[in-house]
Amino acid sequence: MEPIGLYQLNNLVKQTLKESFTEGILIVAEIADIKENRSGHCYIELVEKREEDDAIIATARATIWAFTYRLLKPYFETTTGKSLQRGMKVLVRVEVVFHEVYGYSLNIRDIDPTFTIGDVERKRKEILDRLEQEGVIHMNRELELSPLPKVIAVISSPTAAGYGDFVDQLHRNPFGYAFHTKLFPAVMQGENTTASVIAALERVYEYDSLFDVVVIIRGGGSQTDLGSFDSYELAANVAQFPLPVIAGIGHERDETIVDRVVFKSVKTPTAAAAFLIEQFQAREAGIEDLRERWRMNVNRRLAEEKNKQYVLVSNFRQFTRALLDNRKNSLVFQLQKAEHRSKLFIRNQLGGFEQWKTRAEGKVRLSLGRQTMLLENYGRQLEQRVSNCFSYQNHRLEMAEAQTRYMNPKNVLERGFSITRINGKSVRDITGLQAGDVIETELYHGKITSEIKNKKEEYGREIEL
Repeated sequence: MEPIGLYQLNNLVKQTLKESFTEGILIVAEIADIKENRSGHCYIELVEKREEDDAIIATARATIWAFTYRLLKPYFETTTGKSLQRGMKVLVRVEVVFHEVYGYSLNIRDIDPTFTIGDVERKRKEILDRLEQEGVIHMNRELELSPLPKVIAVISSPTAAGYGDFVDQLHRNPFGYAFHTKLFPAVMQGENTTASVIAALERVYEYDSLFDVVVIIRGGGSQTDLGSFDSYELAANVAQFPLPVIAGIGHERDETIVDRVVFKSVKTPTAAAAFLIEQFQAREAGIEDLRERWRMNVNRRLAEEKNKQYVLVSNFRQFTRALLDNRKNSLVFQLQKAEHRSKLFIRNQLGGFEQWKTRAEGKVRLSLGRQTMLLENYGRQLEQRVSNCFSYQNHRLEMAEAQTRYMNPKNVLERGFSITRINGKSVRDITGLQAGDVIETELYHGKITSEIKNKKEEYGREIEL
């Protein structure tokens, strides 16, 4: 056989494939990689895996040209609610092509979205069954939410519109409830979503004692980017998280596996904020209900006690009236009895008093006679004694008068004596006199004023002054 060139061989292969595959072929494969270029073309790497161990047993390059891709993409996403992405199984109609330079490849002409929906649901069911078998699917739902979940860990993209809506509605609630939020940034769409959210959960776990609840927000993203929230790894982490998790990651018609395992799933970030506010409202309503019930119970108890008091007062009044009537009757009886006894006693005593009076009057008259005689005797004796006393005292007065006349200084002065005074005081000796002192001498007739020049003692010794 004559040797041929590589180009000739590849051309023969090309012709053979073209003749063998004159029409499109339906194949089932998994997307291992997918890229879009600026021209609008989509390049996909398709693989087939063995079911037992997921080992790759076949690969092929596939292309969706821009014209076809512009038609297939919106149709697929609208039908499935998901975009073409890695790990997705697809049923595609392909054209087998072979290029002398680039080799074997497939041109995708059509995609059946219903096959992908079925495969996605199958995978979702497998994941849910696995979580059920592991006993973790209901773990987060069985946690107890704080009555007032006010400290909130938020996992979201910082630039997501839904995050801004959530924070704004929470902190500006019209009831004035105070919330504290802490953002743990994460990628919320694309291939890195699962790993990023799990990493954010791990950061929250380090401070789990500080938070009451975790809120995962994905508002504002495309519906086609929800595939990451159907991940077993993310769902398992959320289901076993020690704090209640609230998810606001989907839209009205979407429910992910994460929605199935969280404590509470809502459709939008604002709905998540509303749910937290409702917890406060429910608590406040409960307190108000307790307050109203307490008020009603107090009023009822007061009414009961008032009725009891009224009955007690009425009974007491009747008892008091009856007691007073009894006492009054008893007192009237006692008074009548006492009055009768008093009259009887007085009559008895009056008879005794008359006898006692007669005896007393006789004794008094006898005693008065005796006392009158005694008083008369005492009067005569007293009169005699007073007369004798007066005579004796008159004699003493006469003697004192004579002695007084005899001792009168005038009489002494008349006999030639004199009285010397200094400063109005009598001078008895010369001891206290000094030269120059002025003395006054009183005589029977008149007074003499003198100045002392010298003095002599009793025995004639002259004392110089």
